[in-house]
Amino acid sequence: MTCKERVYAALAFEETEVIPYNISIDPPVAERLDEYYGGRENWPRYENHFAGMGWNMRAEDLGGGLWRDPFGVVWQDGNIFHITEPLLPEPRLKGVEFPPVVPEEEVPRIEQFCRDHADKFTVYGLGMLFFERAWALRGMENLLLDFVLHPEFVEELFDRLMQLHLDALDRLLPLEGLDCILFGDDFGQQRGLIMGPTHWRHFLKPRLAKMYGKVRDAGKVVAIHSCGDNTPILEDLIEIGVQIFNPFQPEAMDIFAMKRKYGQRIVFNGGIGTQRTLPYGTPEEVREEIRTAARFLSRGGGYVMETAKPLRPEVPTENAVAALETILEEAHRKAI
Repeated sequence: MTCKERVYAALAFEETEVIPYNISIDPPVAERLDEYYGGRENWPRYENHFAGMGWNMRAEDLGGGLWRDPFGVVWQDGNIFHITEPLLPEPRLKGVEFPPVVPEEEVPRIEQFCRDHADKFTVYGLGMLFFERAWALRGMENLLLDFVLHPEFVEELFDRLMQLHLDALDRLLPLEGLDCILFGDDFGQQRGLIMGPTHWRHFLKPRLAKMYGKVRDAGKVVAIHSCGDNTPILEDLIEIGVQIFNPFQPEAMDIFAMKRKYGQRIVFNGGIGTQRTLPYGTPEEVREEIRTAARFLSRGGGYVMETAKPLRPEVPTENAVAALETILEEAHRKAI
């Protein structure tokens, strides 16, 4: 089976001889792994199942770790990049124009990407464009206050952002070879939702349903990336059309309970935590955690194995080695 075929089998909740997987490694860790293995050519061989691309968020480099996105928002790089100040200090949209995120001239590049990765599950990412775009424009604290103090503004803002997505989807969905649209929005925090389920269901859910529904109606796959604890809305997400949920963080969600309850209704992508064991555990603890997650979550299909975040600089080399090798061992365990 090709990588694409394995992911579609996972979507059909079928087990395959190789568990579909993705391995993502930050450059500083990759450099240490090069040294450990004596060069990239000596690494264990692997083949990621997803091939992804997305809109270009960085429009202008301002120097000093600052950059501007196409909306005019200025960001500061860091462990987690953040806005320097809200573009909308007041709850008003008068005179504000949003840029197209998939301009016509981008279409040939996307089509070529899909042709170049015909054996992979191809994904186009629309991240930082809905809830995250709202707080990027307004500021997180301001937006959360707006939910209560300025609901009419919030309705207008999310309507405009929904239309931005629908316009982008008009260009993306007809493209042959594109399998999936990935919507990126961090709804969760370590426990519960950032905005709470009531506001999520009122302001976000109906608009997300329209966006996700447009993708499903076109015969494409809906995936979302939402960090943190999404337990309160997982049923809602399935209801409005989500087929793949990422990153499925074990530190924030009970991944085993979620698999038991929803494992034949949604594909979980992730499940290997990056907050505790990978940076702070022993190599054997890393191996055991990956084995346990992979063997449980892959039962009955519906799973794409991956670390919740890339292997980051705080992960010791020996733990990165353990993670890389164990993911591959577990992925190929049935095929051996």
